Amino acid sequence: MLRAAQLRFQCGTPFRPASSLSGCAPGSLKGNGVVAIRRETKNRWERRAPLDPSNVRTLVRRGIKVVVQPSTMRFFTNEEYVKAGAVLQEDISVASVILGVKEVPIDLLIPERTLMCFSHTIKAQEPNMPLLDAILNKNIRLIDYECMVDARGKRVVGFGKFAGNAGMIDLLRGLGDRLLGLGYSSPFLGMGYTDYYHSLSASKTAIQLVGHSIMVNGVPADHAPFIFAFTGEGSVTQGALEIFRELPHEFIDPSELEEVVGSGDSRTCYGVMLKREHLAQPIDPSQAFNKEHYTEHPEEYRPVFHEKVAPYITALVNGMYWDARFPKLLTQPQMQQLMRDGSRMLAIADISADPYGSIEFTKVCTQIDRPFLVYNPEDDTEIYNWEAPGILLGSVDNLPAQMPKEASNHFGHLLLPYIAKLAQSDGSVDFSQQTDIPDTLRNAIITSQGKLTPRFEYIQTLREEKEHTRLGKEKQVLVCGSGMVVAPCVEYLKSCDLDISITIASADFSQAQALAKKYNCTAAELNVEDPALLERAVSNNHAVISLVPASLHARIAQACIKLGVNMVTTSYISPEMQALDQSAKDAGVTILNEIGLDPGIDHLSAMQMFDQVAEHGGKLDVFVSYCGGLPAPEFSNNPLGYKFSWSPRGVLSAGQNAARWRENNKVIETKRGELFKHARPVDIFPALSLEGLPNRDSLAYEPLYGLDAPTTMMRGTLRFKGFSAVMCALQELGMFSEKLLPELAPDAPALTWNDLMNGVLNRNTGNLFFLEEAVKRRVLGLGIFSDAPVNKKGTVIDSFCELLKDRLAYKPHESDLVLLTHEFGIVWKDGRKETRRSTLYKVGDPNGHTAMATTVGLPCAIAVEHLLGGHIKATGVLRPLQKDLYNHILRQLAKHNVLLHEESFFE
Repeated sequence: MLRAAQLRFQCGTPFRPASSLSGCAPGSLKGNGVVAIRRETKNRWERRAPLDPSNVRTLVRRGIKVVVQPSTMRFFTNEEYVKAGAVLQEDISVASVILGVKEVPIDLLIPERTLMCFSHTIKAQEPNMPLLDAILNKNIRLIDYECMVDARGKRVVGFGKFAGNAGMIDLLRGLGDRLLGLGYSSPFLGMGYTDYYHSLSASKTAIQLVGHSIMVNGVPADHAPFIFAFTGEGSVTQGALEIFRELPHEFIDPSELEEVVGSGDSRTCYGVMLKREHLAQPIDPSQAFNKEHYTEHPEEYRPVFHEKVAPYITALVNGMYWDARFPKLLTQPQMQQLMRDGSRMLAIADISADPYGSIEFTKVCTQIDRPFLVYNPEDDTEIYNWEAPGILLGSVDNLPAQMPKEASNHFGHLLLPYIAKLAQSDGSVDFSQQTDIPDTLRNAIITSQGKLTPRFEYIQTLREEKEHTRLGKEKQVLVCGSGMVVAPCVEYLKSCDLDISITIASADFSQAQALAKKYNCTAAELNVEDPALLERAVSNNHAVISLVPASLHARIAQACIKLGVNMVTTSYISPEMQALDQSAKDAGVTILNEIGLDPGIDHLSAMQMFDQVAEHGGKLDVFVSYCGGLPAPEFSNNPLGYKFSWSPRGVLSAGQNAARWRENNKVIETKRGELFKHARPVDIFPALSLEGLPNRDSLAYEPLYGLDAPTTMMRGTLRFKGFSAVMCALQELGMFSEKLLPELAPDAPALTWNDLMNGVLNRNTGNLFFLEEAVKRRVLGLGIFSDAPVNKKGTVIDSFCELLKDRLAYKPHESDLVLLTHEFGIVWKDGRKETRRSTLYKVGDPNGHTAMATTVGLPCAIAVEHLLGGHIKATGVLRPLQKDLYNHILRQLAKHNVLLHEESFFE
């Protein structure tokens, strides 16, 4: 009722909405007097509109018809627009002018129209160049709000003030959370983030109360006085200052910074306005700073902010415009040195939200619901953790969306005077003849007639320069293999921030071609066992990813060491690989192994917990880890309770390995071929009936993990219950024999499985009498005593693998499951005993990647990205056990919903 009353008050007598658009010319570049407001689709926070209902009412009264695309997320309701006289409909192609706020997805662009939005293309921003190309191809006249300026060059429409308002509000609350994470309560916890408030005035009231608390109690003494530095002079900075002035404040000159740090009042917030001369100075010390000269020749200036200002401030509010010609405001090495020198700086509000811009280490835009991360310049990493070492960094690129009503009202009021003429203008004629609109609009037209307009032709030059630079920085990566892991690995690398050119090389050229086509890579045929071909493939690459069978990794590593190319693989370090350690070190080459799932994620997550326990004075008494790739429970209905997405040979061979582990201070060893007899129940989820098998030599990992002989130490493999009993029976029947048999030669006469078992192996169903009935049924269910033909592969085990591939393969609609669990038994200094369990449960996507391919391919790709970025300094044959490496990879995995969930209890 209140909203309806307000609407009547604002709009006067209820207006009869237009019932149709009959009589309008079809939408085209030639103005037909119809304007459309599109539904914003960039993200769930975008609730702004370019025109509010009162603006629509004004246009309708002037004879302009307005179409509004329905939206349940827009701040203004569909009904409000209808009452204002708009036509509500999904199809907005009837309009000649389409208005939006943020960029339009390429597939939603309507050809031969005038489009107004913030396109984020005028700096040749690489992510939006496909959008610009599509706009040109579709002959769309693009007008960018950012380019609408008056005769003095001042912007006439924008949300800048509200970006500054919201950025400053979020910074103040973010400082409260950061200080709490560092162990300090502060007045800033008494307010919320911008989206908490229904209006700007409500937020100001809350900030005034915070200011009162500062006047009474001050800010935490260890961080006093609080000094805020502001860059920029435009509406963004003015909006931030509007909020800052609600606090008890005093403005100081940059020359007073050192003095104020020494004697400032904890009950006052100090502000310092930075001009260009405070950010850069001439390289030639005999020259004075000159604003015009700096603008024309920025290359003759050096940055000084990190020396003259940054050491003294508490927070930086960055609202200035910057382009690549000018020195950066703050770089990673500069921030690193500041932190080492004991910097006072707690936070940066990068309201400009320009990745890799003036704040070099702003790599991504943060989100409204997670506005801040902590950046650690020591290892160039980011984490969403208020307590982590580093500096708080916020870079939300749609801050005004937190104030949708006021921001839209303001923006629409500024935009409204230009819309009526634009709706009637003719964009179908040559740009030189488009004189029926004001210069403010005409000068903001980026594209017309399928071309960049003269004022914006520089964008193409910028693109070419960036492409040239990109090619110079492009990283070449060779992927050896074309199996299922390759796809998620390549997919990640193609989407990361680095410029990476990938060649997929495989003995199966058709598979490599299919992957290369899908991911825009190069395909090559490669026989890894041919040294000359291998070296030719490895040369001129920055990294090689080996995803071939494990027995071939050492060959590839030898070529990489010879040619000085780093290498990453997901497999265990073999003796042959370990023998290459010194030669890799001598060559300065990194050979990173065991960075998949198991081994891989199991190492990362275990090491993180080991280090956390040690850092807090605890001792690890028990470590039991199990990992398994399984069919999702609903698809496990076969004799083994297992399915194969690649060759079964590895699974069968692994079952023949010897194993060694410790249990209750007793070392237990199994001989080769006895592993399946040592299966035991594993209780992770009550709904899953699981068993575990020891995996290789668990004790070999104690020195690698830095463990001091825990009473129990075991790494194992998970299977569904009953798997091992069936495998034991198959082993007794001789199904794992690797002996070459003439009867199984590919050119030998055809035979059935019954022929093979009864005749060649002298086995029959009578040999199953010793089995439990349930196990016997499972063995028979595999078809080894059937009349099915044998796909002869030379040995029993390889022929049996063909049968398993045929009978136990995943069907198109079926999903797999990855399950990883760690149990840590911890003894604390005070004698308390704690058990922690970390569990990863990941189900594959039947329409995408399997869980196994994802959890093996992603950590491998993240490690390669880290290596290419220069963040892995160690050389030789390595495992991913270093703190900075495992922390980084686990953070990145969590962003892709690959994460372990933890639970804990004390005895």
